[in-house]
Parts: sequence; C-alpha cells; structure tokens
Amino acid sequence: MAVVLAAAAAALGALLLGEYEFTGTLPYVAGPLFGLVIGEIVVGVGRTRAVAAGLLAGALAFAGVAWAGWIDSSEGLEPLKALVWVAASLAAMAALLRTTGLPRRTATDD
Repeated sequence: MAVVLAAAAAALGALLLGEYEFTGTLPYVAGPLFGLVIGEIVVGVGRTRAVAAGLLAGALAFAGVAWAGWIDSSEGLEPLKALVWVAASLAAMAALLRTTGLPRRTATDD
C-alpha cells in the first residue's frame, strides 16, 4: 500500500512541479522536499525502514522529478535542463535517507 501511495504522490507531484521552470534555487529546494515527502509516505504508511523500501522510494522520487523536468521542457520539445538531473538526484538521496535513516552511534560505540 505504501508503494502505491508513494507512486501516486510522485505522479501528482510531477504534474504540479512540472509547471515551474527548473532555474535558480528551485531545483535545490524542490528536489529534497519532493524526496522527503515520498520517503515520509513510505515510512508513515509502510512502517518500514528497510533498504529495499528506501531504494524504491528513491527511484520513485527520482522518476517524479525527472517527469516534472520533462513536462517543463514542453514535453520533450525542448532539451531538459541540467538542473533537472540535480533536483532528481537530490530527491532520490533525500527519499533514501528519510526511508532508511542514518546510522546512529550508540553508547557502546565509544
């Protein structure tokens, strides 16, 4: 269920984000936020922090932002902007980190 909802959110996000141009600071802000939303859906609904879920969330976030970039390019009539790939990569990393979490030190690590 979490994957279906994350895919639906990625598709809806792509349609909304595709209406904006990938210039200036938009890719650096929208990419990570997009990924965080997708990761939060996977963690909140699926209640898992497995690596496989993180990879899937990252792929969905990357695909959503790439689709938004394709929409921004007049659906393929113009070349995709380079910042689309930056935003998509940031979205994938944010989704992966949100879903899997960062390794934490414990008191026994000292």
